[in-house]
Amino acid sequence: MRNPEALDSLDRMILHVLQEDGRASYSEIARRLKVPESTVRLRVRKLLERGVIRKFAALINPFKAGYSIVAFIAVDVEPSRVKKAAEELSKLPEVDVLGIATGAHDILMQVTVRDLQELENFLIEKLGRVEGIRSTETSILTSVRKWGYARVF
Repeated sequence: MRNPEALDSLDRMILHVLQEDGRASYSEIARRLKVPESTVRLRVRKLLERGVIRKFAALINPFKAGYSIVAFIAVDVEPSRVKKAAEELSKLPEVDVLGIATGAHDILMQVTVRDLQELENFLIEKLGRVEGIRSTETSILTSVRKWGYARVF
């Protein structure tokens, strides 16, 4: 029995084209995939409605946009406060990715800031105000070897 949420090969090909060039027009995608433009338009609309495509946005290289620090922060939280802490942290503009995790830490997040002073302020002023946080562990990337996005399998 087929999963109704599963992507078929055309959906995957459309997503691949959009990941390579998010500004590709429906007519360009249709031409490249040799399908009618109306089919591409309908498929993209359905992918948006289903939440497969979250939104269309530019992928920014933070190092070329004035940000010198990308850090991963592992957060340990009192068990009864994990969801609330994650909700509060996810609202902070410096936080790019955040998830509740299994393993050694309760919450893992990626943060982008301009410099070490801004990172320090984030850790002390913002994380320090979130109720229930017991400890954090911060790792700063010294270089980025791959900057990607969710793969379409």
